Amino acid sequence: MNAAAPSAPATPAAEATACLNCAQPLAAGPYCPHCGQARPHRLSVPHLLHELLHVFTHADKSIFGYAAQVLRYPGRVVADYLAGRRKVYFNPFQFLLLAVGFATLLSTQLHYYELIGENVQRGFRAGGASAEQVERVGRYFYAIGKFFNVWWLTLMPLHALGVWAVYRRWLNYAESLFVLVVVGSAFQLYLMVALVSIFLVAGREPGSSTALMQAAVYVAYLTWVGRQGLRLSWPRAVLSALVVSVLAGLLNYGVNILVFRWYVFGH
Repeated sequence: MNAAAPSAPATPAAEATACLNCAQPLAAGPYCPHCGQARPHRLSVPHLLHELLHVFTHADKSIFGYAAQVLRYPGRVVADYLAGRRKVYFNPFQFLLLAVGFATLLSTQLHYYELIGENVQRGFRAGGASAEQVERVGRYFYAIGKFFNVWWLTLMPLHALGVWAVYRRWLNYAESLFVLVVVGSAFQLYLMVALVSIFLVAGREPGSSTALMQAAVYVAYLTWVGRQGLRLSWPRAVLSALVVSVLAGLLNYGVNILVFRWYVFGH
């Protein structure tokens, strides 16, 4: 029995009078005036190859192009977004979620936080902690690694309060949160590189906290955003970045200590 050849669509895409994405009437021109989708056409091998090439070569809108923009020109990204020039960029919020998710996957697969936990457990044993407490230390660090994305994203709106408090003359709270989306994306990219590098160099030796790296990225990139995006003077940009970094570090440390002590000693 011969398989029937695939038939063409009942209404060829090229002949459509309404946008096949949003159903609005199509006007003359290559794009839908309502949603911006290109005028529809049937898929072909050349078109698929073009789209694949487009992912790697588009300067701004691809995920790779946006990563480069975040690392090299964070202030420009912030300035463009605050000014309403947003179409050219890959969605920053989606990028952050992907970056945090991938960093979490890496830390889990490399057992990074579990190795930190093992180091802490040795200290607790030497200090005479009970076997149950030592076991809870291990479970705590395992959970931190497994749910790093939830932990980090939960603290982010609280960090944004610090950004807003320091930059309130120039930013509202939502804009302050967006600044952290950009700076946090840069941190996650560096974290991924650091996790792989630590694994390649140190293997399964116990790691150390990434708090200092996060503080360094916050200071450097908030200074960059202050200069490029907000046009602050160098002294004000550096001082503001330092204050935010200290506030974020104190918040991270305080929340971590409270949760750790409650889980390990509070039961």
